[in-house]
Amino acid sequence: MPRFKHGVLLFNGQAGQASAEQSLSQVVPVIATHCHQLTIVQTFSAEEFKNACMEASYADVLFLMGGDGTLHTAVQVLENVDEFPIIGLLPGGTCNDFARTLGIPLALNAAAHEIVNGIVRDIDIAQINDNLFMNFAGIGLITEASENINPDLKGKYGKLSYFMSALQTFKQSEPFPIYLEIDGISYDEHAVMILVMNGKSIGTHRFPLDDIDPSDGVLDVLLIQSSTMLAIREWFSLAQTDVIPDDLTNVTHYTGQHIIIRTEEPKNVDTDGEIYLQTPIEIKLKPKSIQFLVPVESE
Repeated sequence: MPRFKHGVLLFNGQAGQASAEQSLSQVVPVIATHCHQLTIVQTFSAEEFKNACMEASYADVLFLMGGDGTLHTAVQVLENVDEFPIIGLLPGGTCNDFARTLGIPLALNAAAHEIVNGIVRDIDIAQINDNLFMNFAGIGLITEASENINPDLKGKYGKLSYFMSALQTFKQSEPFPIYLEIDGISYDEHAVMILVMNGKSIGTHRFPLDDIDPSDGVLDVLLIQSSTMLAIREWFSLAQTDVIPDDLTNVTHYTGQHIIIRTEEPKNVDTDGEIYLQTPIEIKLKPKSIQFLVPVESE
């Protein structure tokens, strides 16, 4: 007996016919056996994708084959429906950071097997002004690195282009003043970057804080105060169990559910790799607001 009554597989057809056929051959035979009815929808523009997400809201499970941007767009649309369908994430992007957070294999066939035979997990969503993000919101170095990526290098080197841009941007970054409010407590900070994390991976880099969890009911706020080697060493030292974050001088870690960030001048905000917002921003956590299919061992 199939696990789901009606499933929808949604994917971007702009990648090219050969690529799409290869990807579909990896996942369709697997997920089809778990759905009484499976509808496959191919889109060729952002508007088509949004409309397809809205039309798929009736499904028991919505399989999204794509990357972090695909997921980011989908949750904006699905926020307007009465009830989110369960999401089955099939990693087909450059970095696939939220799939990494959920413990989903990056190979499509393995991912399909793991999620359809997996469990349903309740996951937090963060509202940022009038939008949503699943993985992170960032200001400073993170946005500058994204904006500085050479499109030709991205096409040639893929995820490596993010590291190349980040390294160059890191050398040039200067701290800027930040007014921060977390759950009603105010902080005056200076930093080259501030990250508000729901997931635990950016640009394929897994964060050294192992306790970041997208279903723990809090967001992790990380400030990097300087672009120095000391800051880099402190960043990686967070993975050590004997390190006390309060003792660090170049990295600061907070947690909270309601976060307000203001800067002296408007600064661009990166949400899940998409840059369309500016400060000031207000972030509110919506605990356990969406369900994902995840591998059994990820729980």
